Amino acid sequence: MIAIVPLLVFWASKRQTTSRAFRSRKVVRPASPPPSVPARQVPSRLSAAEMLSRVQGLRDGDAQWDAIWSELNPTDDPEVQRFLVEIRGPHMFTPHLGLSVIEDGCRRVLAVSPKADALAALREAIRSQEPFVR
Repeated sequence: MIAIVPLLVFWASKRQTTSRAFRSRKVVRPASPPPSVPARQVPSRLSAAEMLSRVQGLRDGDAQWDAIWSELNPTDDPEVQRFLVEIRGPHMFTPHLGLSVIEDGCRRVLAVSPKADALAALREAIRSQEPFVR
C-alpha cells in the first residue's frame, strides 16, 4: 500500500503537467490562402446575343455537334458544356433542331434582358424544350 501512494502522486503530477502543456499550445490558422495559390477564375462566357448570332451562322452552315460545341463554348466552360450536352441528347441526330432550341432560348432571355449570357440562354432553352422532349 505504501508503494502505491507514491506511484499515484507521480502519475497525478505527470497528468497535470501534460494537460498544462496541452492547454498552452496555440493553434494558428491562416486567415487566407497563401499568395502563391492563384484564385480560380470563371471563364468568360458568350453573351446571349453573340450566341444567337453564332447559332444562326451554324444553322446556315449545316453544322454538326462538334462544330456547334466548339463555336458556342470557345472557353470550354463546364457549365455551358453540360447544358449543351443536355440539349444534344434528344437532338443527337438532328443538330438543326438542337440549334433551334438554343435559338429560342437566346431570343427568350434577350427579350427579358439584353445583357443575358449564354448560360442563361441555355437554361431557358432547356426549360422551354421540356414539354416537347420528355
